[in-house]
Amino acid sequence: MTGEENEVNGIRRRAYLGIAASAGLASLAGCSSGMTASAARAPPQVPEAALEAGGWEYIGGHSLDPAFEQSIGPASVSAAFETLVYEDMDLSETLKEKTLGQAEGQFSLFFATRVTLDPSLSNLPEAVRGTVVDVVEEHARANYEGQLEDVDVTDIEQTDTRSTTVDTGESARVTDYEATIAFDEITFPFTDEKEFTIEGREFDVSGMLAVWEHDGTILVAGGAHPGENIELSVTKEPTEAIEVSVDIDLGLTPDAYREELQSLVAGVE
Repeated sequence: MTGEENEVNGIRRRAYLGIAASAGLASLAGCSSGMTASAARAPPQVPEAALEAGGWEYIGGHSLDPAFEQSIGPASVSAAFETLVYEDMDLSETLKEKTLGQAEGQFSLFFATRVTLDPSLSNLPEAVRGTVVDVVEEHARANYEGQLEDVDVTDIEQTDTRSTTVDTGESARVTDYEATIAFDEITFPFTDEKEFTIEGREFDVSGMLAVWEHDGTILVAGGAHPGENIELSVTKEPTEAIEVSVDIDLGLTPDAYREELQSLVAGVE
């Protein structure tokens, strides 16, 4: 594998979860027909204590103000977006250590976006409010799936659509996702002249996207995480006289990641 190929694959590993950060954000501007917005903007509130306790770190934010203006029924609605993005640094550091630095990147990521509308969602007619939320949700899903495809995530599937009650008592519409991505080969030095290479394989990625109304705004929150543990048993014969066996168990716990992400999403307001 050339140095250029290694760099491309490294970017892929770093990017495959990073796409979730802008789901429901950047491509929503695609429905724009103008640029007018004047309401006060504020980022969403996230469960800081839970993030800190779980080893999550803030890695950036995104703003689009104004983002779009669209006529929906009798109303003209403009919007702005404020997004916060967090990465599970504890998990990333653990996997880097377990693979002797071979696995680097964003393995579990959480984001929260506030969509602030002008006029406020609470000031719109009931029928229009529902349509506005539907528009935001539709574009959020399309953007989420499109960006997964852009970084070579395959077999993207909406596995469930459901409702859940967030911590503020409001009802959120949730879309659950499953997909797969290629994990690159891992190479370890065996001697000064020989390397021990473990071939790449595909593994599962899980994600979720939630949308709900809150205090006249729309909240979009979710993320992605490993969808399965990686366990491999590999035997190599670097010479006729030597046989080497390596057992790999990264100790990933998808169910725990899913529960944690759901809890973080529920804590957004």
